[in-house]
Amino acid sequence: MKKNKQTQETTDIIIGDNIVANLSFTAYETGALEAKLTINDPQDFHNSEEAKNELNELISEAFEASKNKLATYELPEN
Repeated sequence: MKKNKQTQETTDIIIGDNIVANLSFTAYETGALEAKLTINDPQDFHNSEEAKNELNELISEAFEASKNKLATYELPEN
C-alpha cells in the first residue's frame, strides 16, 4: 500500500469579530495543490485591505507548501 503524504491547512480571515473569508488548501507530496476560498461576507472582505493582504499571504504560504512537497518528492520505482 502506498501512502499519499499531504499537508492540509484551513485559515479564517477575521476582520474585527467577523470571519469574512477562509482559505483551505491541501499540498500533496507530488507538489499538486488544491485550494478553496470561501468569502462569507463579500462587502466587508472587498472593502478591507487587511483581508486582501491576509489572503495574499495565505496563498503565498500554500504555494510554498506545494513547492516544498515537490522538492522532496521522489518518483516511485516500477
